[in-house]
Amino acid sequence: MLLPFASVLFVLFVGEAAVRLWHFWRWNMPLLDDGRRQAGGPREITLDHELGWRSTENYRFNGTKRDAAGTEYAAQISQDEKGFRMFGDTKSEKPKVFVIGDSFTQSTAVSDDKTYYAILKKELDVDVFAYGGGGYGSLQEFMILDRYFDLIKPDLVLWQFAANDIINNSPTLEKASNLNNNGLVRPYLVDGKIQYILARERTANPRLFALKYCRLCYMLFNRIDRLRAASAATVETETSAGKSAHRAFLNSVEITDTIMGKVAARAGTVPVASFIVYGPGYEEYQEALAQVSRKHGFVSLPDIKKGTLGAKEKKTVLAADGSHWNNEGHRLVGKTLADAIRSACLLHTCP
Repeated sequence: MLLPFASVLFVLFVGEAAVRLWHFWRWNMPLLDDGRRQAGGPREITLDHELGWRSTENYRFNGTKRDAAGTEYAAQISQDEKGFRMFGDTKSEKPKVFVIGDSFTQSTAVSDDKTYYAILKKELDVDVFAYGGGGYGSLQEFMILDRYFDLIKPDLVLWQFAANDIINNSPTLEKASNLNNNGLVRPYLVDGKIQYILARERTANPRLFALKYCRLCYMLFNRIDRLRAASAATVETETSAGKSAHRAFLNSVEITDTIMGKVAARAGTVPVASFIVYGPGYEEYQEALAQVSRKHGFVSLPDIKKGTLGAKEKKTVLAADGSHWNNEGHRLVGKTLADAIRSACLLHTCP
């Protein structure tokens, strides 16, 4: 009677061992997990009890990446001892820009000197401090601002929104999303208080186990999520006026508004400039974020429609994942933002 059960355990054991050996050979990941890093997840993030997850300290990558057209290019990627992609001189006499965002700012598809904020640094002759967390929502980004603001003492905060922040800021919306849910525990602002929630409708306990201990399980859950996202309607198609999820959407906008009010209060007299990265189908999200930004007095920089900003040059601007930017995409974004910051005279660099 125990034979079928023992057979399943044996298959899981062999599968888990095979996955760990593959990760060790392919990415030099340790065979054993210490409970801090997402099992089987990207090495550039580490689980964190306060942030949910953080950019891994002293992460290094030196190799090749591919863009959406399949062209290979060299990439040297690093995160410092605090997880920053770029950390300038806190005692510099140059203007200091604190850049905060999600995976578009973590920018793990391009070298350190090819990121959009590296372009800003060169264009504006400023010191840049850039922290991005893949999959971050606005509350996690505020926590980063709050943690490092007094150390950096920036002259400008540059806030990178993504249109899916509205999803990521709401456990209700994220639980119903198959597209914008990475299956990790994150902090949410619920009724004015921080709560740590794994926003999954089912299988919460097995997922928590998989996150820390079972790479094979994590891969299986991830594959199921991708299949569901490709084959089923998800909440992103329902969050427009008059649709069933619209009430949750409006509630998340209110939560986002509260968080950005905290950002404005923490920044004080330091100006905050913002821009939104968005894609097709997220126009309502984009407009909601723009309204929140205007309400709190943020300087609105040009929004970036990912994937189309290189249309005039007829060049590929996306990395292999088809979502984030390659070297050319970052160059164009950096130039666009630098020109806008000059025009707004934000750093006394008026044309």
